[in-house]
Amino acid sequence: MNTRRPIPVTNEIQMFMHCSQCLQDMPPGVSPREWTDYEVGWTAQGLQVWCKTHECNVIHVDFEGQTHPANTGHKQRPEEEQ
Repeated sequence: MNTRRPIPVTNEIQMFMHCSQCLQDMPPGVSPREWTDYEVGWTAQGLQVWCKTHECNVIHVDFEGQTHPANTGHKQRPEEEQ
């Protein structure tokens, strides 16, 4: 029996993470989404979010050697639909 939940390709983020330094430096009237610049990628331990502006770690998740289901697809653009 397959008990895996489907992993959507849509934005399902319920709580955002931000670089605390970016939040302090952000000008009034600008959203964190407009202001921040992150790199996200795999490391030997797991997954890391890196602030390019301040050259600092936002979060580094250690998966402790475990593997997890993931969806690396994307939502199709109209020109990709057939």
